Amino acid sequence: MKRLTIILLTAVFANISGSCEREVNWPLETNNPDLIVVEGNITNENKNHEIRLSRPFTDPNGFAPAVSGADLIVSSADGVVSFYEDILRPGVYVSDQKFAGKPGRIYSLLISYQGEIISAKAGMVPGADFIFLRYIRHSNTKLFRIVWVANTYNARRAAMYEILLDWSGVAGYEHLPKDSTTARLIYYTLPTLDVNQIFAPALETVLFPPGTIITETRYSLTDEHAGYIRALLSETAWQGGYFNSASANLPTNLSGNGIGYFGACAVTTKTEIARIISFKSEMEH
Repeated sequence: MKRLTIILLTAVFANISGSCEREVNWPLETNNPDLIVVEGNITNENKNHEIRLSRPFTDPNGFAPAVSGADLIVSSADGVVSFYEDILRPGVYVSDQKFAGKPGRIYSLLISYQGEIISAKAGMVPGADFIFLRYIRHSNTKLFRIVWVANTYNARRAAMYEILLDWSGVAGYEHLPKDSTTARLIYYTLPTLDVNQIFAPALETVLFPPGTIITETRYSLTDEHAGYIRALLSETAWQGGYFNSASANLPTNLSGNGIGYFGACAVTTKTEIARIISFKSEMEH
């Protein structure tokens, strides 16, 4: 058990102005080593789907310990699909056949590991068209930056947006390492609007040159899936701002010792090439 020291400041509003302090010892539970983190989405893309199993870990710069040797199946009204572990990627389980999920279907996940059973159910809501992201020229440089992807709030249509940027084929960048010529960004539209979301810490700006291939994919989310993401963001990306939230256990649709979320998302994808047109720079706005 770890012990957390909290300093409570109590204001005195009587005839005395000032504050007093007292120390409180609060026992906290450590990570449960038996928990299994489940990460995976079934989509309406005709492909081999993947589900990752790992253990919780405390080192922010470390790697999640893989859970190997599990048996996985995903079932729906269309049948049952088995998953096998990729020998080159421990903890990553791949469907033994290509298949495309269907909006309106319910998908059931069943994991068997060392005598333990973990299960989950996820529904898939239909996909939707979207307006492609907007970008402008950054300051007086010849590089671009993204200024808008999607509205952060929509009470009826929650979604995740994945942005893939690739400028490895642009002249002058061909021989640079992959991590210097690609980027992956994630944005969300959620059915709730939180104060700590509005005042979240600023994120790093990604700059990219003309000729960059921009791929934007929209993933539809159920209300339950959006609730999990909202809780996850409250614990991570939205912390460190003006209005931090109190830490709490994340919601999950997994039974037993399963944590994380098993989802089913319909996807819509658009691709463009960043080009120099009549974009105004930041200095002109």
